Amino acid sequence: MRVVIAGGGTGGHISPAIAVAEAIWERYPDTSIDFIATPRPVDRRMYEQFGDTVHVLNPPRIDRGILDIALLPFRAVREFFRARKLLRKLGSSVLFATGGYPSFFPVVAARSLGITAIIHESNSIPGRANRLASRFSDKVLTGFHSATSGFRKGADYSGNPVRLSLQKYNKDYAREKLNIPDGVPVVLFLGGSQGARAINDAAIKAPENVFVLLQCGSRDRKRISEESSNLQMIHVMDFVDDPALLYSAADIAVARSGAMTVAELTWFRIPAVYLPYPFAADDHQKWNALEITDKGGALVFIQDTTDAAALWGAISSLLEDDRIIQRMKASLEEIMPVNPAGTIAEIVINAAGEDS
Repeated sequence: MRVVIAGGGTGGHISPAIAVAEAIWERYPDTSIDFIATPRPVDRRMYEQFGDTVHVLNPPRIDRGILDIALLPFRAVREFFRARKLLRKLGSSVLFATGGYPSFFPVVAARSLGITAIIHESNSIPGRANRLASRFSDKVLTGFHSATSGFRKGADYSGNPVRLSLQKYNKDYAREKLNIPDGVPVVLFLGGSQGARAINDAAIKAPENVFVLLQCGSRDRKRISEESSNLQMIHVMDFVDDPALLYSAADIAVARSGAMTVAELTWFRIPAVYLPYPFAADDHQKWNALEITDKGGALVFIQDTTDAAALWGAISSLLEDDRIIQRMKASLEEIMPVNPAGTIAEIVINAAGEDS
């Protein structure tokens, strides 16, 4: 039995791909799994551990300029046949795709070869590539309840898969490993792999009685390091692929609301204050956050109308009332399915079994 997982281009597509692979191997350790990735650095870094089971395709984009648009038909045909050749060579039993342009051509190629294709939409508003790919897929799964209505042929809610390798550590142990002083609340600021200037700027304006963990992103690291050099209660870092220690140490998180960030914070039962990226396609980050907020697990603020003082006012109110924190954690317990990655793994393996 051979499973092929297509997911690349961003951490938001790669993390669920790895999560499902880990869940398959946990249940069916003899399963052969190959990955289809893109040439981007994030793919190389996150898939590095899987060696020669990672295969690179370079799908065309339509947002790179006039020349790319003119060459799109040629590149699309070329990439379709490359994907088809790869799937045939691998002897794939089933294709699982995590969305975006890197997944589209493998899904279409799988359909042409009679290979079952399953796609997963991680956001609350389905992306354009997934909406199109769904027409060639056999099954559509979603990470948010609200996304199921965004597909013409219907979809099933599975939740967003979280990597099993994201271990939940004892809070005291995590804080000791991160050199956090005893007895202080810890607020984790996450701006995504590229960082987020608005989140970074708010983090370095923290009150003196709060310890800040700031994952600021590489492009803003120098500026933030300089501006926070006189602060004692802050730990500044680049994007990390394994944030388990950060999650385990945090009392509250302040973050963008990309699908996998929301899923991981929910999985770790961390009450969050979300500041959605205002330029996300179809404003999907806002809707991701609102699905959690509406159930009582988070707060959401709009970047254009929120300053650091307002953000810290909300954070301080939460830190001062443990009853609110506990209610938010209880809500998060109800929101996240028990094991989305395991659920998806069973669906994929069952589909592979039917085709073999």
